[in-house]
Amino acid sequence: MIFFKIILLSFLSFNLFAKTLIKETYLIDTNQINSKILFPHSKKNIILFKIPYTKNSMKIKNWELTRMLHENGFKDFKINSRYVNFKKISPIDTIKIDEFLKEHYLEKYENINIKNINVVPRSYLEKLPSSFSVHIRNKSYLSKDGVISIKDEKNRKIFFNYSIDADLKVAKAKLNIKRGDEFSVLNVKLSKVKLDKFQSKPLQNIKKSKYQAKNHIKAGKVIFIRNTVPLSLVKKDSIVSVFMYSAGMNISFAAKALQNGKLNDIISIKKNNTKKKLKAKVVGYQRVEIR
Repeated sequence: MIFFKIILLSFLSFNLFAKTLIKETYLIDTNQINSKILFPHSKKNIILFKIPYTKNSMKIKNWELTRMLHENGFKDFKINSRYVNFKKISPIDTIKIDEFLKEHYLEKYENINIKNINVVPRSYLEKLPSSFSVHIRNKSYLSKDGVISIKDEKNRKIFFNYSIDADLKVAKAKLNIKRGDEFSVLNVKLSKVKLDKFQSKPLQNIKKSKYQAKNHIKAGKVIFIRNTVPLSLVKKDSIVSVFMYSAGMNISFAAKALQNGKLNDIISIKKNNTKKKLKAKVVGYQRVEIR
């Protein structure tokens, strides 16, 4: 009981003295900068500043905003930035840009669940051009946020910041994987993660006899495409089944592989008890073909 009271008092003390963190940027839909924007749970709503009608944003110095808030009875807050920016929300419909982003991310990831897309112009816009094309950087899909642009008929560019709330399934190592190991359900699992920022494109499926590790991968780590190479279906010095098609006849025999080989690779083989080398195409696991 005493322990519970201590925890309760600690919780109340924390909330009593917790400071409101003033963000660096706020998006507003009016020219008035009200205290409710900064303190949404406060009963007071005081007009602190007004954005001139000839402008669509206002940058207020840290000390100036602090003084105004103190004068109006607001004490428990903290401002970490030198300026606090207030920007008016542009009254535009970004659905075309939203759809472009959605299709772009769906194309790049096999199993992604997009919950929300937010697109904001970098500067205030009354309206979008009547006709425009949408453009995005090649590797933007690796991050949850980025920059996207549109180009109008006169080749003028307008830039937007965007963010995407999504989760997806990626391949993770169940245990330590050595270089050359084949990826399978035995050493790889699919895990749901929040889209944040990837170093490169993650592996999203585990196809049997498809990939092997290009390098050592520690247990629990996300596996990226760059960590993989196509699986060698034929190993050097192993015995392979050779199928040869000649003059309407099908001939098969065993031979020794002189090289590693992936699907469709041409490798050297040597028939048992002979020194003659032959060229054959890898067509399956420990299977090659001569035509």
